[in-house]
Amino acid sequence: MSATPDITSTAGVWLVTAFVQAILQGCGLLQVFLYFTWYPRDPWSVKATVITIVVLQCVQISAAMINVYNWFITGFGDYENLNTIHHADMVQLVALFLSIFVAQAHFARSIFKLMERNFILPVIIALCALTALGCGIGQVIQSISLKYYSNMNKTALTSNLQSAFALAADLLITFGLCWRLNKGRTGMQSSNRIINFLVLTAINRGVFTMIFAIVEIILFLTKPGTFYFMIGFLISDKLYMNSLLAILNTRKYANDLRQPGAQVSSSPAPKGYQPPVAIQRVAASNKAFTNGVAVRTETYRVADEAGFSDFEARKIQNDESYMKF
Repeated sequence: MSATPDITSTAGVWLVTAFVQAILQGCGLLQVFLYFTWYPRDPWSVKATVITIVVLQCVQISAAMINVYNWFITGFGDYENLNTIHHADMVQLVALFLSIFVAQAHFARSIFKLMERNFILPVIIALCALTALGCGIGQVIQSISLKYYSNMNKTALTSNLQSAFALAADLLITFGLCWRLNKGRTGMQSSNRIINFLVLTAINRGVFTMIFAIVEIILFLTKPGTFYFMIGFLISDKLYMNSLLAILNTRKYANDLRQPGAQVSSSPAPKGYQPPVAIQRVAASNKAFTNGVAVRTETYRVADEAGFSDFEARKIQNDESYMKF
């Protein structure tokens, strides 16, 4: 016979978290609709990533709702049932860990393209993401044998390792994106506006997932025997889904920052803006001559299909070979 858990700090917390999950799931599905409406010509590698993470998230939220139904409807009044680990619980955890891995693998691929095939940082990120997935699956296997949530403290090692490696991957992703994008700064205002926006987007992408990973670790260690750590744990995959889709859906807004007078803002894109059917891939390098000074206009590809737009960088060169005209 298992110990009866406190409902407020266990099932109550889980129920509130399920409501938040449902809201974020709705936001994610809306973004998926916008993505396939605005960018139907994206490479299938990106579309496959979006489809995979959405399917996993639908499985996750379905299992979460089944679990809540079993607790409060089918097993109404059965306090021991509230402490029992059901199969639906484990299904949603597997879907959660896989979703996080898919999102982090996508960003590792983005950094690989941004860093011109430099594989060191992307490989480290991929290893952290893979280790986090392994620890998560290990936690699921361990939880199945425990049978009761009152024994969840025995999964402290695998749970904290999963959060720690996921946090490390997020830190490296944010660092890699910001560092590489900052290297592309020039004296050209239009390109710097785009870079500022992309850096801000990269930071916003990681800040919430990192905060919630830290909150999960702290609450798991300081509030044993409760489900408060689920606040940061069970909605983390929704944050990954929404952040990935937000980056993909703001590419046109980043391109619009090339226009004179454009401002960088962390607020949503202006009302009424419609992304084009497809983002054109541009790769050009042209030279013009003004008062004996060679002006090189270069358009760099910044892994547009990975969620970052192209940007222009104009470099002024005092090249004597172009002084004579």
